[in-house]
Amino acid sequence: MHLPGWTYSGSVLLTGDQSLLEADLHAGRVAAAERGYRAEPESIEVNEAMLQVATQVLFSAEQAEENGLRFTPTHQQFVMTWKAEDTDPPDHAEAGR
Repeated sequence: MHLPGWTYSGSVLLTGDQSLLEADLHAGRVAAAERGYRAEPESIEVNEAMLQVATQVLFSAEQAEENGLRFTPTHQQFVMTWKAEDTDPPDHAEAGR
């Protein structure tokens, strides 16, 4: 079976307690394994973000600046990326040639 590249993303409150982030990253690894991915994520990006209360949208520091807002981080956003994977076991007849 061929699995395409896949991403898992989310955000947690910025509290100084990294266990919240670690729990969500673990949930991403579990979700990937349930889909058949065997490898670790190719990349994990974590960035601070600010909740814009009026729109309920998370802004990066750059987005806040573009919108004329003072950046005050309230959350950590993350994106985990898995590369495409072939999950079929190797053909042992082909391996012996």
